[in-house]
Amino acid sequence: MPRRTRSARLALAAASSLLFACERAEAPRPAPQVEPPRPAEPAPPPPVAAPPPREARVLAPPRKVSAASQSDSEIALQWEASPDGAVSGYEVYRGDALAAKVPATRLLDRGLRHGTTFCYALRAYDAEGDLSERTKPVCAQTLDTTPPSPPPQLKAAVRPGNNIAVTWGPSTDDVGVVGYEVMRGNDRLATVTATSLEVRGVAPLKEQCFTVHALDRAGNRSAASGPACVTIPDTTPPTVPGRLAASAAGEHEVALSWDPATDDVGVARYELVRAGNPEGKGTPVPAEGVAARDRGLSAATRYCYQVRACDASGNCSAPSPSACATTPDLTPPSIPSAVAAKALSDREVELRWTASTDNVGVTGYEVHRGTKVFPVGAKETFVREAGLRPSQDYCYTVLALDAAGNRSPASPPACARPPDLTPPSIPARVAAVSVSSTQMFVAWDPSTDDVGVVGYEVMRGSSLIAKVAVTRARERALLPNQEYCYSVVAIDAAGNRSPASPPACSTTADPSQLASPSDLRVVRTSPTSILLQWEPSEQGGVLYRVYAKAGTAQGIMKESTQGLTKDNTFTPLGRLSAKPNCFRVAAVDSEGRESPRSNEVCAASTATSAAAN
Repeated sequence: MPRRTRSARLALAAASSLLFACERAEAPRPAPQVEPPRPAEPAPPPPVAAPPPREARVLAPPRKVSAASQSDSEIALQWEASPDGAVSGYEVYRGDALAAKVPATRLLDRGLRHGTTFCYALRAYDAEGDLSERTKPVCAQTLDTTPPSPPPQLKAAVRPGNNIAVTWGPSTDDVGVVGYEVMRGNDRLATVTATSLEVRGVAPLKEQCFTVHALDRAGNRSAASGPACVTIPDTTPPTVPGRLAASAAGEHEVALSWDPATDDVGVARYELVRAGNPEGKGTPVPAEGVAARDRGLSAATRYCYQVRACDASGNCSAPSPSACATTPDLTPPSIPSAVAAKALSDREVELRWTASTDNVGVTGYEVHRGTKVFPVGAKETFVREAGLRPSQDYCYTVLALDAAGNRSPASPPACARPPDLTPPSIPARVAAVSVSSTQMFVAWDPSTDDVGVVGYEVMRGSSLIAKVAVTRARERALLPNQEYCYSVVAIDAAGNRSPASPPACSTTADPSQLASPSDLRVVRTSPTSILLQWEPSEQGGVLYRVYAKAGTAQGIMKESTQGLTKDNTFTPLGRLSAKPNCFRVAAVDSEGRESPRSNEVCAASTATSAAAN
């Protein structure tokens, strides 16, 4: 329901008050009673038999009672008069207490607490004291338009481990503060109920500025506090460079390479040292990026190296493990040949090749698939990889190694594709819902597959009703008052079919029955709120009643009315909890008839309490 502006609400409240005042002014006032003079006391009359007691009658209650919020302290009630013509007025109950007695068919209840739900029931009375039954309660919530105060005393302080503690004082609100929204710049970090938040893993040398907004239950958001800013110093050295490799590049040259180090700010340089010079100190070797070449060396000599990484603040890592190379073996092994890949199953591939040759001797092989490396011994010319996914190409290359660290060029790639043999899971929670006397709507939960579901077949008995890519279908041109049963089969891209789901049955409505809304679905608008959408009923001029079902403390699922709308969309009240809330919708006509309820959809909160960096 669209929210009115404040000026519109005040105008409506004034109009309702004026109308109520007019109705009270038009009601006839009783004539003043004047006590007549007392005559002389006559002789007592002879006894007369008492008339039989009057039989009380039950009046018809008022109809179509509605309640609507007019402002943050007023709720307007209106209803249709009781069909009994002798009704004198109406008793209005707020909860179990009598709130008012009015002769009119409307009441503006003032002076209420804002942001609060009030429920009302009515009953009619006449001059004889006869009463009707109470009507069913109707409820409305007064508005809460006042935001909380900005959180005071906002502070940000550095904590060990590149963490920042953000603290603030509690805000105040006329109804109650329910949480705080912590912002870093224009990014929302978290919504919390406490007055502090620890932001973890923050990059150093970058100013971090925080602001905090207070939130109340009505969604009012305070002005921002702060900002509070802090910068974490850089005291962390880079990681040790990994996999330092040295190989002879000639009789007088050694080539070196290593995996790049990481740093919380950035690596500025690498320091590479060759050990064992006559002075007993390491000899610096110029490095470019993550590689270097040490030239002018002696032949047939073993050389060992270490590398460390340094950042711009002067923090340096520990030296890497040593890597050594001996000159002058310059001849790499031959390229592995006849490389062939074959799928052994839907999860495993085998790679085989012909052994390489070398002037000294092959010491092993490396099999590469992308960035993944499989080391293989010199006597083995095959490797198997398990745990793969079906219907994907896996391509491998092979390199041969010798004792001096010489590596052959990579072989041409060999590829294999494991077949997809696994069918999708059985579609779950298949539900059939009567839409009208000639239509049925079928919906279900998505199936899962190790590769991917591409579609569904909807069956009625042995007949194929529809092939769809979504999780819903509709069948038309059915007979009224007939039961129809449906099952669903999921299909993947390889043509694998899941077993059929258990049948879901429903009976088409009687032609006189109100047509139902259908295809109820959830559109998430935030981590804690959703929008419900559905296909309208074929019957025009109806309203839609939304039902919600949630678990109680005893674990029992109870269904209650959420609201009534003329649109085919609805935003449920309140914030979603972590446990699923389930919804259904029914159409209601002007006579109060209700259609069968739609398919059920469920949703839960996706909000997290941890700060994201």
